Amino acid sequence: MDVHWQTLRRDQIAALPKTTALLLPIGAVEQHGPHLPLDTDISAAVAVCERAARALDDPPALVLPPIWWGLSPYWLPFAGTLSLRPETILALIDDIGASVARHGFGRMVIVNGHGGNAGIIGVAATMLAERRVRAAALSYWNLVGPEELRRLAPGDSGHIGHAGQTETSIQRYLRSELVARELPAPADCADLDGFLDPPFGGAFYAPPEPLREAPAGVYGAAGDATEAIGRAVIERAAERLAAFVRQFAREADDNAPGR
Repeated sequence: MDVHWQTLRRDQIAALPKTTALLLPIGAVEQHGPHLPLDTDISAAVAVCERAARALDDPPALVLPPIWWGLSPYWLPFAGTLSLRPETILALIDDIGASVARHGFGRMVIVNGHGGNAGIIGVAATMLAERRVRAAALSYWNLVGPEELRRLAPGDSGHIGHAGQTETSIQRYLRSELVARELPAPADCADLDGFLDPPFGGAFYAPPEPLREAPAGVYGAAGDATEAIGRAVIERAAERLAAFVRQFAREADDNAPGR
């Protein structure tokens, strides 16, 4: 059976065990330098969810239709960016949660592909408890972690970056035909070595100021991207998402009423 909610028939949805984990990808439609498609963030989140869902059978998992857009006001000076208000995003996730709860499903993992969404998805997961949906929220690159990201894509200094080495590598792996042949020169890429490392780098979020920090809209060494890096990041994130879902499901079962 396909892992995409929207491709199934109503009888197939009705026949699924109610313990099925629902993976909700959320990303952004925003500028990603002069070389990457606008849907870079959501395409990565969907890819991680699809691979994790195919690896899961206990519990089984489905990928919900993605939320394409995110909170991207700082990219609006660049052509193509679409940004939602925080309350719109929260309402979207809450409405999706209410719908799946109506069908008897009570487990959801929100899988984020855009840094600006990180705080919002945590709030959304908390709100879903009112729908009797046990939810968790995470960003796919945090499943890989800064140390491994630094090893895989040293040009981004352990960060996910923006249209830099990591994201450009992911797009070269997933959809090379959409990546421009000419990648940004080093002079057009903001150096992420100047950004805070853990523990401080992982302890807070500050929105970028691209017109000051990265006028070309690129954070990280885009010119050093390779398909192999992209494959490694996506595969590791998917493996760890599947492992997280298994543990999340066990904890939900252990804490269920009557246990």
